[in-house]
Amino acid sequence: RMAQVTDKNKTYCTPREEGKRKLFHVKVVSLPTNTDEKRTLTLSSPHAEENFSLDVDGPTTTVTAKVLGSTGDQEHTLQDYGDDVATWLQKATSIPDCRLTGIGETYTRSVCVNPDQGDDVPTSAPAPVSLADEAPYLLTNASSLVDLNKRLVKNGKSAIDMRRFRPNIVLTGLQPWEEDCLSKIQIGNVQFNVWQRCGRCIMTTIDRDSLERKDGPEPLKTLTEFRERANGQRNFGMHLVPAEGCTDGKICVGDAVTILEYDEERKKEWMRLFLANA
Repeated sequence: RMAQVTDKNKTYCTPREEGKRKLFHVKVVSLPTNTDEKRTLTLSSPHAEENFSLDVDGPTTTVTAKVLGSTGDQEHTLQDYGDDVATWLQKATSIPDCRLTGIGETYTRSVCVNPDQGDDVPTSAPAPVSLADEAPYLLTNASSLVDLNKRLVKNGKSAIDMRRFRPNIVLTGLQPWEEDCLSKIQIGNVQFNVWQRCGRCIMTTIDRDSLERKDGPEPLKTLTEFRERANGQRNFGMHLVPAEGCTDGKICVGDAVTILEYDEERKKEWMRLFLANA
């Protein structure tokens, strides 16, 4: 997450807040790469007349803005990308005076322990994180969504799609909720520590197309029935941190995934909860 929409008070915007759900409809059409002669970020939205292309190496202004963190809001120095993209975002999101801000060369921030989960950061050196609230990457399991949807339908509610959980990486080939057990994996040639479970919030209740809460508190209500742990954490997905020494690399859709290590305590818990009655 290299950029965020910031409001007139220089605070991050989130779709969980009233009047900001159109943020879900802002899509990244193309990302800049280091091999491009001109590095361009292209955005689209059904609420805007046309796409917007931004030269990410163009002029910016340094600002101080609040960033969402697992232990509370944090102030960081970000780069404001200018009036043109701000005007486009204001039309696309209906958020007055919002701006596009992002990470600059001097930005630095590290992963920290979420006290509601309590898992130690799995690296001895600080693990860098962008503008995500907890970790650089979020992994989910397609089989777990299938199981959750069976439970939702049984409860008389509608099935949902994976967009509700906003993962970077989706695995297939695991049993439902087996992602809980993983400790270290390799995707392509990149190794990751599978750190902590991801507690879910009210954003999962918003339909990504209609932007309505069609089934009220679902899927959180159903997750509460069988996935709630300490401190009210209703978990779906696992946070990933690149393994120490892994400073670059590329993963692609369809890459093979190798399980390098299991967390034995989490594996015992998973087997007790989900295999005993299978």
